[in-house]
Amino acid sequence: MDHQRRKELVAEYQQRPRRMGIYQICNMENSKIFIGSSYNLHGALNKETFLLNTGLHSITGLQEEWNAYGENAFRLDILDEIKLAEGESLMGMVPVNVPVNHPSVKKYKDELQLMQQMWLDKLQPYDDKGYHDRPVNES
Repeated sequence: MDHQRRKELVAEYQQRPRRMGIYQICNMENSKIFIGSSYNLHGALNKETFLLNTGLHSITGLQEEWNAYGENAFRLDILDEIKLAEGESLMGMVPVNVPVNHPSVKKYKDELQLMQQMWLDKLQPYDDKGYHDRPVNES
């Protein structure tokens, strides 16, 4: 691929609208789940799949079960999305690794954290129900 075509493809990718929100990875063999959040859901799901397929995921239990059951035993779902204000766009953001203090996403940081906590509280993905460590203040 020539340099100019590569630049065009990168520019095209960066201009695609981004979807922010909460996602889950569900092990369909035992119903255990992992819940994550991102300013770029499509990029985050691609990243999670890549890390799991290459054996590099930081959540050991999830990685072990991915290795044991295989990719087809897991489902990736978008649980919730943050709706942008009228006329707003996250187009042009750097995929996945956007710093949380970036002006175009900073105002959504708290909303995304609250939304993720709501889903953690609702689904309780701890112990035999998920891949998250139980919060220290809970027993």
